[in-house]
Amino acid sequence: MKIGILGGTFNPIHKGHIEIAKTACENLGLGKVIFIPNGIPPHKKSSSISNEDKLNMLNISLLNYPQFFVDTFEIDKNDTSYLYLTLEYLRKKYPFDELYFIAGSDNIDKISGWKNPEELFKYANFVFVKRPEYELDKNIIKNLEETYNANISVIDFYGIDISSSCIREAFENFIKVEDKLPSGVFSYIAEHAVYPYTKINKLKEKLDDKRFIHSKNVAFEAYKLAKVYNEDCEKAYYAGLLHDCAKKIDLDEQLDLINKFNTYPLMENELSYPKVLHALTGSIIAKREFNVSDREILDAIRFHTLGNKNMTLLSKIIYIADLISSDRLYKGVEILREMAYNNIDKAILMSIENTVSYLGEDKVQTNVLELRDYIKENL
Repeated sequence: MKIGILGGTFNPIHKGHIEIAKTACENLGLGKVIFIPNGIPPHKKSSSISNEDKLNMLNISLLNYPQFFVDTFEIDKNDTSYLYLTLEYLRKKYPFDELYFIAGSDNIDKISGWKNPEELFKYANFVFVKRPEYELDKNIIKNLEETYNANISVIDFYGIDISSSCIREAFENFIKVEDKLPSGVFSYIAEHAVYPYTKINKLKEKLDDKRFIHSKNVAFEAYKLAKVYNEDCEKAYYAGLLHDCAKKIDLDEQLDLINKFNTYPLMENELSYPKVLHALTGSIIAKREFNVSDREILDAIRFHTLGNKNMTLLSKIIYIADLISSDRLYKGVEILREMAYNNIDKAILMSIENTVSYLGEDKVQTNVLELRDYIKENL
């Protein structure tokens, strides 16, 4: 059998990796491709994610590809991952098969500087993947073939142009990226908060531990609800993550921010309810400190406490996700959760009626009552 070998940090795996493996299969007639996540690569002394997360994302990504497998050799040995040792291991594991190591064409001029290059070509054929618009120096290939008796082939790749670093940067900056990830990977990243980069750490600094955990839970709850209601899942995730970003700012500072930077009309008597002002202030913080420019996300943050009869589906999702996130343990929350995934308007109505029943109608903000009446009229 012809076996492809695709190594990398897979931090995270993305559709480009899958497409490269499929292209190699089609061009070379490979029977299977083995994905080998790096443990400790020679050029990188640490990884921003755990091996467990890396492997989980790989396994999720390959579920629909029975010809693709994961080998944990490099991770398991917990030492510097030199390629020649990995290929030696695979040569012994598959003594009667043809091995094809798949690499990006940008590695051609570097490979002579890798550890024990003469061993590399002894254990496997090499396949360099390039985009058609890029030219390769054929003299380098010829030199490798002559110096190391290498068997080298080059295949064109027309697939998605993306890198793992671009994926991480997108998470850092709340940019849409799910369409570049295999099915299920964004959901895993969202649920496990895999990438706690600068801005997420900045959010963590603004909140106490309990509120930060709540924010992550709301983000994932919003993501799941968005899936059910065919709303933008990434917007829901980011809005949920930031919905309480102003929760711990003291009242005087909130009022100062509102006076200086608020662009939303104030609701009736809103300034008289300090406990809910963080929603309005949060929309200001999200825009000014987290560089969120998407109006739907800002609206969802702004209306997550008092609601609004004209709120969008995304805003409704954040409103209810805040009430049913997994850390919420109040009486009746399970009923509200079930309702939220069946009819979000009925769930919002139920939550408001519960509040009115508990506080009394005269203690509930006018805007909330207007939302209740509007939903009743339009159900």
